[in-house]
Order: sequence, then structure tokens, then C-alpha cells
Amino acid sequence: MVTMTRSKTFQAYLPTCHRTYSCIHCRAHLANHDELISKSFQGSQGRAYLFNSVVNVGCGPAEERVLLTGLHAVADIYCENCKTTLGWKYKKVVQVWNDMRVSK
Repeated sequence: MVTMTRSKTFQAYLPTCHRTYSCIHCRAHLANHDELISKSFQGSQGRAYLFNSVVNVGCGPAEERVLLTGLHAVADIYCENCKTTLGWKYKKVVQVWNDMRVSK
């Protein structure tokens, strides 16, 4: 007989001596403050931050969406620990002047 158990996802922990951003629901570490590029973005549910890199996130399929700055190819990202949707990731340049956001 095989017993199925829920496997625990490996979590990355960022240094506690630095200011970190974490999931509001499960407190999983997401990014160091040093990775923050901008707080000047607006999402459908309020203010959005742009980071250079994050940890402990999963990525959904890419899709084209019209955002405040035009058409973008983006994918939703979620917390790997609790599966809460956190925001989106820019996947492809649709308008050339937006290319600084790709892979962020």
C-alpha cells in the first residue's frame, strides 16, 4: 500500500539583517529591499511594485493584457507556499518603450 502525503515546498529564506518583502498571508520571503526597482506602478487592485528578482513564487501562463501603460504580455505570479496571487510578471515586449520591464 502506498501512502500519499503532501510534500512541503522548499522555501528560500532571505537574510534577516536586510529589509524584506513577504507574502501577506503566510509570510514567505519574496524579495530583498535591494531588489526593488520602483513603487510607481498601479495594478488593478492598487499600488504595485517592480522588483529585479523574487524568490518563492510560481508563474502562470503568459497572456496579453491592457494595463495603464498599454498592451503587455504578462503572467500572474503566486506565492509557492500558500498559492496566493501576488501580481504579475512582464514576459514579452509588446511596445518597444516598455522593454525595461521584461523578466521583472
